Amino acid sequence: IVSPSGIEDDCFIQGIDTDTYSVRFMPRENGIHNIHVKFNGVHIQGSPFRIKVGKVDADPAALHAYGNGLKEIKTGQKTDFIIDTCNAGSGVLCITVDGPSKVAMDCTEVEEGYKVRYTPLVPGDYYISIKYDGYHIVGSPFKVPCTGADLAERGAQETSSIVVETVQKISKSKQVGPVLPLFKSDASKVASKGMGLKKAYLGKQNVFTVNATDAGNNILFVGVYGPKGPCEEVSMKHTGRNNYNVSYVVRERGEYIVIVKWGDDHIPGSPYKVERVRQLRIPPRKELALPWSFTCIANSFWLAAPLEEEGEIKIPTMPCDNRASR
Repeated sequence: IVSPSGIEDDCFIQGIDTDTYSVRFMPRENGIHNIHVKFNGVHIQGSPFRIKVGKVDADPAALHAYGNGLKEIKTGQKTDFIIDTCNAGSGVLCITVDGPSKVAMDCTEVEEGYKVRYTPLVPGDYYISIKYDGYHIVGSPFKVPCTGADLAERGAQETSSIVVETVQKISKSKQVGPVLPLFKSDASKVASKGMGLKKAYLGKQNVFTVNATDAGNNILFVGVYGPKGPCEEVSMKHTGRNNYNVSYVVRERGEYIVIVKWGDDHIPGSPYKVERVRQLRIPPRKELALPWSFTCIANSFWLAAPLEEEGEIKIPTMPCDNRASR
């Protein structure tokens, strides 16, 4: 159970009956609490569940802040960040900057919420607190390192603040249900391999794997697009530690594109252009026309046969004295 400030609250689980449990917890903050319910490490349907605690008008948990002004900054350069207040109701927004010097700061209204601009004058660490109706938003306070030369006298600890009475804002999408968490991930570190990224056989399961173990946490999106639109059958299974098995079936001739995204970003190589291979078919027990031959090296072989039509070829193996097969 994660509180609006990001702290994990304790909960008490008690068995009621076979495969039935009750969960109790005591919230200590107002706002949206996220309840994560997992079975064998995988979220159950609907998880994480969002419940609202306390006052319903203003919702600090619905706010999030982003921008260069919350990352790394330099002295003498004006920087900014956005506070998104869509679907959070109206309330009192308080921004406080604590650091080695005071900062000139202003706040203006923008479409998605409010833009805060400030200019640091002394290098060091600045701590930016963003509160909504007295409660920290997710991620607050933010630690922002500042580099550069001293442009003002350094103080022990200086505080600059600004208070804004917000107006209610609704996003264009008018999303009122659960919002996606802010993921920290790097799609460039996702690796994918398998024959299903190179060739697609008609009517067969074409498979490939996706390894996102070192790419942080996010949502995997896979799509297969053919000559007549999206592929009808695509399945994906999580095998643990952000590893996935993906399979799809194509039923139409033509070119296919396989798209693999980790969150909003394509993984390396995506989109993949897949070569469509016609399924080989031969009537049962049909004999090959002579002459025919094949060459076998290790466990790979090439077969040369004057077939009148394409088909699937199965060659039974027979044990030899030298423990090979023929």
